[in-house]
Amino acid sequence: MSTPSLLFIQYPASGASAPPPAKPGDLLLFVRPHRLLDYVIKLFTLSRYYHVGIYAGDGHVLEARPKGVGRNSLADRKGGYVVAPAPHGKGAEALAWAETQIGANFDRWNMVHVLLEHIFVKIQLNIVPSGKYSCGELAATAFYHAGVRLFPDRDLDDIEPKDFARFLPKEEAERRPVSNT
Repeated sequence: MSTPSLLFIQYPASGASAPPPAKPGDLLLFVRPHRLLDYVIKLFTLSRYYHVGIYAGDGHVLEARPKGVGRNSLADRKGGYVVAPAPHGKGAEALAWAETQIGANFDRWNMVHVLLEHIFVKIQLNIVPSGKYSCGELAATAFYHAGVRLFPDRDLDDIEPKDFARFLPKEEAERRPVSNT
């Protein structure tokens, strides 16, 4: 019996670990859900990615989470993520804009909006609250303000974490992050 040849990438959850192989402004796509909501997102979007953030350097990620937009440590994450290089080399500019949004509210309606569109495939909702972000919306809007429209055929509020997979290098997209536990 042969073993499939899969590549693995491991990001230890220990605070003593080195920062991930990412540069500030790179995109982090999270694959190891640890909350019920994370599992729901993966289920409805049929994706291995449930969350996206922008690497902020020094082992931190800038992201939109239910508590709002913030700069959070990656040391206590219970799982893995994959790194997508900043599209068009505009990571520093995107990160700089995203940092101005720290403290902005999380867009809970966007989450409901995405789930409803996946349940009722023929429905098209357009809800755009100002100054609130889902994780995908924050990342896409940051690059928009850096001069790059990542998804020219989509509204910024329609972006989901799985959409960012197109920016992963081919070899990275095939890797399976593993937990350190």
